[in-house]
Amino acid sequence: MKPNKYSIFFARTFWLWIWTKLMDGFAPSDINGNYKRPNGLVLDETFHYDSNSESNLFLLVGEACPWCHRTLLLHKINNLSDKVKIIFLKPDIDRGRWVFQEKFYNKGSLEEIYRNSTNNMTLGLRETLPILISSQKDSFRILSNESSGILAFFSKISNERESKELSVNKSNESIINMIDKKINNGVYKCGFARSQKAYQIASKDLFDALIYIENKLEISKGPWLSGNQISILDIYLFPTLIRWELIYSKLFKCTEKEISEFKNILKWRLNFFNLKGVDETCFEKTWSEDYFKALFPLNPNQIVPIQDSLKNILRKNKTLIE
Repeated sequence: MKPNKYSIFFARTFWLWIWTKLMDGFAPSDINGNYKRPNGLVLDETFHYDSNSESNLFLLVGEACPWCHRTLLLHKINNLSDKVKIIFLKPDIDRGRWVFQEKFYNKGSLEEIYRNSTNNMTLGLRETLPILISSQKDSFRILSNESSGILAFFSKISNERESKELSVNKSNESIINMIDKKINNGVYKCGFARSQKAYQIASKDLFDALIYIENKLEISKGPWLSGNQISILDIYLFPTLIRWELIYSKLFKCTEKEISEFKNILKWRLNFFNLKGVDETCFEKTWSEDYFKALFPLNPNQIVPIQDSLKNILRKNKTLIE
């Protein structure tokens, strides 16, 4: 039966109401439809790392999360496996939560970790990843669920080592904030925008920031954003740009320009991907499955598109920049 104009109107109105309620849970926004990312927990300043302590450190992460990816990169690059153990969780899409693949301190979900931490700093916060945990005997406490705090802690541990494979320098805070707000969070502002105006503002900010990065790489005195040595700038930028073709350009409508127009960024991205161990932090199959299935408001039928492999994408990029 062909729907009439009234059934179409009521169906659209009802669907918009349901969509708005779903988005409130997935991606809160202001009154103008601009996505607002909730704040995380800053590093617990009462904790002081002691290499001789009996405490164990755990980093809890998800394979698809770009904020988790940042922490994995620094953990991998500075070879911190002897200091911090990585625990991967997987999404329970039907119930909207993170769960452990094996019991962790007899806990099955991230929600239980937040509820049972010995410090109460996490009360009222959303159960997000990554989180850094200190444990001793049968108790544990959450040190941070904010990637920037975890990166700062990892850098401190790295600096205390006599040797490390790759030093990660401190960087200009204003550029870090620009990358974080306009690129890392900018793709989400595009994807989760609830109005045309909000989307257009987010898209302009995103691509203006990419143009800035492209130009900065042009004048850089080395292959990295800060010159010859990798920095936190590179750590922040990589997780977003390595997901670009697979996720953000499609699902999040980041379409104002093709990433292939940014030749310096393509070269930088390939160089970073080729660093020892970085490819081990890239889980392209999980990215596609989780983004296209978990973000139900953006993809209600949960169809995962057929796409080229990440390695083929990078191989084609190499041809473009040679």
